[in-house]
Amino acid sequence: MLSFLAALFITAFTAPVPAQDVTEHPLIRPYPGSVLDKGRSEQLNFGEYEFRTGTPPRNYTTQTVRGEYRSLRYFLYHANGSVNRDVSQVEYFENFKKAAIERGGTVKWEDQHYGLVFTIPRDDGGITWCRVQTSVSAGRTTLDIIDEQPLVTTLEFTPAEMMAALDADGSIALYGILFDFDRSTLQQSSNKQLQDVLTLLATNPELRLEIQGHTDSDGSADYNLQLSERRAESVRQYLILFGVDSGRLRAKGYGETMPVAPNDSDENKAKNRRVELVRL
Repeated sequence: MLSFLAALFITAFTAPVPAQDVTEHPLIRPYPGSVLDKGRSEQLNFGEYEFRTGTPPRNYTTQTVRGEYRSLRYFLYHANGSVNRDVSQVEYFENFKKAAIERGGTVKWEDQHYGLVFTIPRDDGGITWCRVQTSVSAGRTTLDIIDEQPLVTTLEFTPAEMMAALDADGSIALYGILFDFDRSTLQQSSNKQLQDVLTLLATNPELRLEIQGHTDSDGSADYNLQLSERRAESVRQYLILFGVDSGRLRAKGYGETMPVAPNDSDENKAKNRRVELVRL
């Protein structure tokens, strides 16, 4: 993708996964038709990478990001097997920017020499960073990707901690209840927090809750409202499935109308995407 003239410093904290085990990233897809060269790619369970952010050409800082690391090298070919040099750097970049923005991402840097840097928020509360480098003459794209560790806000609360918060404040924000991207489908990793909510309700039989869904401000307000309502209802149905009286639960979506932080960064947007329990 972009032609990187400056080398980046990469530190591995674990041994690289063997080349045959390198996997493509689940969120960041290559330029259509590109083929992954596993032999020239690598994947680390944990590593770090320095990304450039700021305003080209000279007003920049570097940010070191740690997490699961991939360096994925792709090649684009014609049907006859020859290298496809017809795609410009601009076209590569626009393809990646469009895909990132559709997922609520943010462009951090873009120039002809260093390349394209963008971030994408993940539903687990973490941020994925990507630097795109291209060599048009070689039909080559290199994606350096770090799945940054989730925010502290993803910590789960015990039933006792939830009850204490409900007694003190009347509500609690849960970041351990996660959904598939742009869907209301509960992720399997949500089971622990949901089981704790079940314990909370079982040990406090008088407790009635409004389950609130909240989103960030990416996308239209109407769509976010509908998505938050579906997500809140998914949590309600989960609890009912495990025996909670439906009369004790109310599901309501608030979309982007009740942010807990400005929607001005990936980190703040992750804070706004949450499920809240409110005592009725």
